[in-house]
Amino acid sequence: SSMKASMSDPCDIVVFAAHPDDAELCCGGLLAKAALQGRRAAVVDLTRGELGSLGTPEIRASEAAAAAKVLGLAERRNLALPDGAVRDTDDNRRLVVRTIRELRPQIVLCPPVVDHHPDHMGVAELVRQSFYLCGIRKFLPELSPWKPKTLLHYFGSRPMNPQLVVDISAVIDVKMRAVRCYESQFASSQPADFPLRIASGRFLESIEATVKYYGSLIGVAYGEPFTSELPLPIDDLAGLFGIEPWKDR
Repeated sequence: SSMKASMSDPCDIVVFAAHPDDAELCCGGLLAKAALQGRRAAVVDLTRGELGSLGTPEIRASEAAAAAKVLGLAERRNLALPDGAVRDTDDNRRLVVRTIRELRPQIVLCPPVVDHHPDHMGVAELVRQSFYLCGIRKFLPELSPWKPKTLLHYFGSRPMNPQLVVDISAVIDVKMRAVRCYESQFASSQPADFPLRIASGRFLESIEATVKYYGSLIGVAYGEPFTSELPLPIDDLAGLFGIEPWKDR
């Protein structure tokens, strides 16, 4: 069930994710940090994850609600599109544009454009196109247009050269606690007939190793990487002077 934000409460950050647990795995640290800094963060899961080999959509919905509490999310929604078939269609664009206009975020996050999972690529393309359309006054004219400032892509299964790495060292435990809410996905015993990478126990280690690696690029313990297809503008130079260099660079 989605908690409807009142029109006076826009969200600061909205993460679009293909399946419940993607947002936690890829940007749970950013979300936890946003909440701690008094920002309103929301996650929009596009499917209920019903194709997953482990768990059920009902179990995953309750796990997603538990993870939302751990992260301190202002809102979480599920658009209930068919798992395995998330595509950039006109109907889906209307759904995503409506969602962005209702939540009114400054920053939108979505999966990388190239990834091993067709749904991740489907969400990336769908959100890219909807990001543009939600600022067009005559597109769904019954809802006021809304232009978010920035579209960022979080990490997926391919190596990336991020423009932006967020230091999540202070919230790595919160991130991993949110991930571990998905007991059906990560705490289940391995099905003998159908070995799954995510149930191997090594999967969560590999997630920690990934954010350790991206943290190392900026000289911190843990970092979450993000890419932007456009240069990120700086006007107030405080943003530039606020960058902490490596102590030993």
